[in-house]
Amino acid sequence: MGSTKAVNSDSALTAQEVWARCIEALQERFARNPAPVQVFLRSAEPITLQDSVLTIRVPSHFFYEYIEANFSRFIVPLLRKILGSKARLVYQVITTPRAEPMQFPAQELPPPMVYPGLYRTQPFPTNLNPKYTFENFIEGECNRLARSAAMTVAQRPGQTAFNPLFLYGEVGQGKTHLAHAIGNYARLLHPDKVILYLTSEAFTSEYVEAVRNKKVSEFLQKIHRVDLIIVDDVQFLIGRESTQDIFFHIFNELHQKNRQIVLTADAAPAELRGLEERLVSRFAWGLAAPLRPPDYETRLAILEYKLAQEGVEIPKEVLVYLATYVESHVRDLEGVVIQLLAETSIRRREISLDLAKEIVSRFKPLRTRAVTLEKILRTVSDYFRIHPEELAGKSRKKEIAYARHIAVFLARKHTRYALKALGEHFGKRDHTTILHSCQWVEERLSTDPELAEHVQALERILFRGA
Repeated sequence: MGSTKAVNSDSALTAQEVWARCIEALQERFARNPAPVQVFLRSAEPITLQDSVLTIRVPSHFFYEYIEANFSRFIVPLLRKILGSKARLVYQVITTPRAEPMQFPAQELPPPMVYPGLYRTQPFPTNLNPKYTFENFIEGECNRLARSAAMTVAQRPGQTAFNPLFLYGEVGQGKTHLAHAIGNYARLLHPDKVILYLTSEAFTSEYVEAVRNKKVSEFLQKIHRVDLIIVDDVQFLIGRESTQDIFFHIFNELHQKNRQIVLTADAAPAELRGLEERLVSRFAWGLAAPLRPPDYETRLAILEYKLAQEGVEIPKEVLVYLATYVESHVRDLEGVVIQLLAETSIRRREISLDLAKEIVSRFKPLRTRAVTLEKILRTVSDYFRIHPEELAGKSRKKEIAYARHIAVFLARKHTRYALKALGEHFGKRDHTTILHSCQWVEERLSTDPELAEHVQALERILFRGA
């Protein structure tokens, strides 16, 4: 990447030459994981180069979303280095042979989480997140079985003994990453297959809505059309008898038709206390694959990969220290990288062993005291200097809504309250609103250093009794 030089404005470069330079630089950057460059970028065809705007043609909307989510932040700086500061990237997406291609500027994107059903065989959004792939999932002894089984299922959905594939492990070990990776890879290999990803909360919400509107048959018709269904966090079906009942019948229907079922949970099937026995037994029909906390070598590889993605080099002793002392889960490792980048880019601090020790201390809360919902409400209110009644009230002021999102997230994470019960404590909100708050925080934790710092600071206060 460093060998790519800027050219003068009078240089007569073609679109093909510019794109070739970009791919060459990206091959160097992603030398450890070259598959995404080979599969996605080499499938893109450079079409035109006009007024420093490079247009590339991609074979589907899925390719467009994947490239934009995973590569555009590297491609655009390369283009500006080659063509000048006004360089831009535009996509030409081929939808069907008869349709006119749709064009999207690289900086004016629809949300990447939703697919608008461009495939004739995909009648509804898949809900897949294109940023989660096998290529950026770091394999180690802790997750090798799970990753291998996930890859097999994606390659041959419904045709292996791994049906269902049940991925389980503690929070932050990569279950959701693998679940999305299965769907994304299967979609790439089998564009004719209908794929659906749902959290158990989303499944429950859709079912409850269908019952309320007397549209259960339409709901079942939708689910029965899928070739690959992925249901994340099935432990949240516990305590929901009617939802478990409909899920049981859906499971049987899909399994009998050799449709692939992928499930994730925070514990092995036999340990899901409160789940109906008939579901537990079916969850164990296929393969239950654990994702355990990463070992030292895997932690080191994750840190190296994350830092390389950000183009950051750090002293070996710092890398070794971080890999040695951040032992809990992948999410904490990602949090360490975010904190490190925040300290160096925002506060202009030099990367050192002392800084690493300071950051690691933030990720080691003393979990010695029970955390109650009341304590969370009080702590968040004090921290943001707002009244507890405002936190649980109806106010939509930006600063209060922000604090409320965090309070809901912490309550969901550290207490056993169900969504409906949390809604009662937060102004009698319905469970979908509570779920939205949790997702709002989760989606931003890895990209918003300030939000991450607030959450970590509050957890330190909660668990240290400060």
